[in-house]
Amino acid sequence: MFTGTHTLNDGYHIPMVGLGISRIVGKESVDESVGAALDAGYRLFDTAHIYENEAELGAALKKHLERLSLKREDVFITTKVKTVNEKTREHLEKHLKESLEKLQLEYIDLVLVHYPRDRDTGKDEDYEANKKGRKIAYQFLEEQKENGIIKSIGVSNYEVYHLVELFDYAKYKPAVNQCEFTPRFTRPGLLNFHRVHNIFFQAFSSLCWGDKEILNTPAVEELAKKYDVSPQTILYAFAFNSGVGIIPKSANPTRIPDNLHKVVACKLSSEELKPLFELDRNLSFCPGCFPWRCL
Repeated sequence: MFTGTHTLNDGYHIPMVGLGISRIVGKESVDESVGAALDAGYRLFDTAHIYENEAELGAALKKHLERLSLKREDVFITTKVKTVNEKTREHLEKHLKESLEKLQLEYIDLVLVHYPRDRDTGKDEDYEANKKGRKIAYQFLEEQKENGIIKSIGVSNYEVYHLVELFDYAKYKPAVNQCEFTPRFTRPGLLNFHRVHNIFFQAFSSLCWGDKEILNTPAVEELAKKYDVSPQTILYAFAFNSGVGIIPKSANPTRIPDNLHKVVACKLSSEELKPLFELDRNLSFCPGCFPWRCL
């Protein structure tokens, strides 16, 4: 595969680069983005129940896979389910059923528990309710893995202590944890924990939610000039060359190929990565996303 793949701890292979579908809305926009991505060589598509675009993604994949004579097994589809404090299992069953129907799939390659608590009505300090919801959600995904409805299972926005807690009851170690990761937010302890426990680390918010200051730092500017790429490409390449998966988000048919080809071609050495890691300020940019506060 052009992007390269990582072998997950359950034996399945995940592309290192995928297209993030978050905030791409409308049938036409999703269709155009998915078509451009498949043409460029993307084979991973990342969505979630709360993004409310699974149906559009399913329709676009059906159309463009047929156009390109590709099979279902040629692509890797990720979605996410959320926990709710009331009737947790009933909601999970409903949401997964809806995801399968909207995506027009018989199985999903990867399903993640989206956040370590109920994002709507839960509270960070409500440890007992949060722990209960996490356990119900993860064990539900384990059941679906055993039923063949899900190939791989994982989590998103989990801190080290959430993972340690999960290890107490999990039959299957999470294959993936998807978290914010940028030169401003390198999470060294979390990153090393994943390496020790063979959990694939996948980054979101690689561009710091459009923060301009990071793009103008000498470390980023010098590498962009050296490799004749945009500063944004360097931010994506930072994660990619650190062994971290990325899911660039774009609805621009021109930028979509660049986010794949130019990033993969940008081979940053360990010496070139070092000044980028030194930009760390333990600074999160993802709005309303503070999982380290969640008990």
